[in-house]
Amino acid sequence: QDHMIAANDVSPENPEEQELILASVLCSDATCQNGTEIGDPTETALVRFAQDCGLSDEEMRSSHARISEIPFDSDRKLMSTLNQCGDVRKMYTKGATDVLLDRMLVSDAEKQEIVKQVEELSEQGLRVLCFASKTFSGDVLDVADENGLNYLGLIAEMDPPREESKQAVAECKSAGIKPVMITGDHIVTASAIAKEIGILEKPEEAVEGAALDAYTDEQLVDFVADKSVYARVTPEHKIRIVRAWQKRGNIVAMTGDGVNDAPALKQADVGVAMGITGTEVAKDAAAMVLTDDNFATIAKAIAEGRGIYANIKKAVLFLLSSNFGEIMTMLAAILMNFSSPLKPSHILWINLITDSLPALALGVDPENPAHFMRQPPRPKNENLFASGGLSCTLLYGFLIAFISTAAFLCLPVALLRGVGLPLTLTNLRLLLAEPQLLARCQTYAFTVLGI
Repeated sequence: QDHMIAANDVSPENPEEQELILASVLCSDATCQNGTEIGDPTETALVRFAQDCGLSDEEMRSSHARISEIPFDSDRKLMSTLNQCGDVRKMYTKGATDVLLDRMLVSDAEKQEIVKQVEELSEQGLRVLCFASKTFSGDVLDVADENGLNYLGLIAEMDPPREESKQAVAECKSAGIKPVMITGDHIVTASAIAKEIGILEKPEEAVEGAALDAYTDEQLVDFVADKSVYARVTPEHKIRIVRAWQKRGNIVAMTGDGVNDAPALKQADVGVAMGITGTEVAKDAAAMVLTDDNFATIAKAIAEGRGIYANIKKAVLFLLSSNFGEIMTMLAAILMNFSSPLKPSHILWINLITDSLPALALGVDPENPAHFMRQPPRPKNENLFASGGLSCTLLYGFLIAFISTAAFLCLPVALLRGVGLPLTLTNLRLLLAEPQLLARCQTYAFTVLGI
């Protein structure tokens, strides 16, 4: 604990601290100028930290020209640069502590102290980066050169979850959606953040990506069922996780912002790229782009989507039941050899005016997000007639047909009873053959059907 220094207490005049800040700036590609940040948020935070310490990232980079570099790789979890520092050349490396630990010239006691510090910081939900360096005489860096490094120090960054994230996770769970965190961070850091926002409930639900290598794709289908956090994962792990959930019959939505996320975004049923921090590769691979990079927006979109689907279903079932009623009314008249109960103009009016306006009203019916987020997801193969849709359509269709037919025959039936004639199909046909009476009967049927 004595070796930890708060950001506000950093002294750029201290040679060791200055060297660590220098390494954090040189071993990054981010820039922060005039309030505009370009680059990975983790790296832009390092540049801002240097600026807050009164140091100029531009001057440091111009006075320590970059000669060569090895870009960050999700498999290596490292990035290295070769810079000219006066008369000597120095190689700076930053990355995951657990990866760099075996590449640095430190004693076992020092390793234990570093691991202890990383765990303490990770338990607070901090993202920890390790920095190391060594003198280098060559011109081009190679992956094999990332060994025999001198330990410089650790920098811990806070990437706090948004305040609304916890509520959004709770809403997703109540809606039958399982939020899963897949990250390259240390498992302790990932677990701390996931627990804070409600994704992680039990410690055994968190696992490192390396553990997935021990399972075949078939075994992974059962393995992922009770896992909520995956740390230190590679792009291959992400694709395998997505496929495993898909094989379980689930619809998978995947969020991501980096180039390494593109394969998993493409594999997912719904790939969601970050609009602010996302790379163009991620955006091209995704099915949609989240303009505010906010998980809570996804929860709102789900509620909105469910509401739209419910409105579409209501409108379609209304139109189907209404048209089914028209068909059954006409069919009943044909079977009894009656004159047509509806004129073509009546049918056209009902379809264009009487049916259309209520259908439009149902289509824009205001949604209740809380109501939809308390319902489980519908099966992906579910049709419009599921959950009582077919019975509802048939019931209302037959009801409309019965009432319309009754309205069509009410006048002839009343006339026959009034004169004491028997109520037979033949007598009804004879009465309906009279044009004026038929017109009145059609008007009754049209009015009732329209209502």
